[in-house]
Amino acid sequence: MKKCYLILFFIIPALFPLQKTLAQCMCTGGVIPDSVAYEQYFDSIIATNTVITFPQFDDSIGALKCMKLSDTVTTVVGYNLKNDLGYNEDYIFETYRRSQFTGPGGFFSSMTSTPKDYGPFTLMPKDSVGDNIDIGPDTTFDKSYHEQYASPNAAFYGTGTVNFNYLTTSTFTILTGSDNAIFKLRAYTRLFVRLAYYWCPYAVLATNLTGFDVSLKNNDILIKWQVQDREPLDKYEIEVSKEGKVFTNEGEGKFMMSGIVAKYESLYNLSQNFTGKLFFRIKQTKYSGGISYSAVRSVAVNGSPVATGYSLYPNPSVRGVNLQFIKATGGSYLVKLLNSTGQALFQKKYTVSTNGVINIEWPKKPAPGIYYLKVKDLKTNREETAKLQVM
Repeated sequence: MKKCYLILFFIIPALFPLQKTLAQCMCTGGVIPDSVAYEQYFDSIIATNTVITFPQFDDSIGALKCMKLSDTVTTVVGYNLKNDLGYNEDYIFETYRRSQFTGPGGFFSSMTSTPKDYGPFTLMPKDSVGDNIDIGPDTTFDKSYHEQYASPNAAFYGTGTVNFNYLTTSTFTILTGSDNAIFKLRAYTRLFVRLAYYWCPYAVLATNLTGFDVSLKNNDILIKWQVQDREPLDKYEIEVSKEGKVFTNEGEGKFMMSGIVAKYESLYNLSQNFTGKLFFRIKQTKYSGGISYSAVRSVAVNGSPVATGYSLYPNPSVRGVNLQFIKATGGSYLVKLLNSTGQALFQKKYTVSTNGVINIEWPKKPAPGIYYLKVKDLKTNREETAKLQVM
């Protein structure tokens, strides 16, 4: 008699969203969408189910068109097959491995390894020498890659987190042998998983506008951008919003020509003691009457901005960095290391003595690149951010 061990739950395929491709995620007019992505690496998954958490998509930056979950999996398995009969028995069995993600709104992504037969094995009677056999280790997934596009739902929007369940399990089918066979499984999985959000600005982008940036400068916000091959009668105006959706006009910026590039700059004056987040975009009005917009940029203001109160050294850094306060008054601070997408890779509270120095060592060295160190005074809630290069 054949025996099938299914360590799975099956879900009706009609419940799953149809798979998408990036071509279906395009913005209006076939414009390629922007993206923001988050990555995680797991080196020792042995549990059948693992909860994996990612940040939600902040829709203040634009409209989410679709998302893609991609993963690369390596799994090594070992089996033990034992005869539970009082006499010799020959066994052949088939097995395959499943790597599967499920998430909110019926999200489903799954891949299976190629089924493989093992045997025949002649096992001795139960409780005698030779009544079981170890098989493996065997690599069922070897850096196997899979990706799944999907339409977003409400669970993926916000400034919190969203959970996926990762299932890694095996299916066994006895092809030859007794129902009384006893299986034991040992498995080890390495997983690299990446969640990418593909989004479009709320308006059409001006394609000849580049280098658009906003930043705090003393008690103002400095707004800068460039225009390639500027038409003399075209107009460029700054628009601002407190929630990222309804914008008001703040007038035109001043520019100077450098060859064929027009360099624009403007200062936006903050009201006294303003606290919150502001969103900016550039409106381009062509002489012919066409209107287009830049991407949206944002800046967070916590109280009246002043010059940075600390310096970093060494910068570039390797294993860590020192934070030197200009005025050594002591206090408690929350320090965060952010990547280019704003994801916090490290955070820790520090108490500063009167020497005004914080020595920071990363528990895990970040990959080389550009990062931002955000320092928050826990007494005044004032935040300051400085750019840091990691080698």
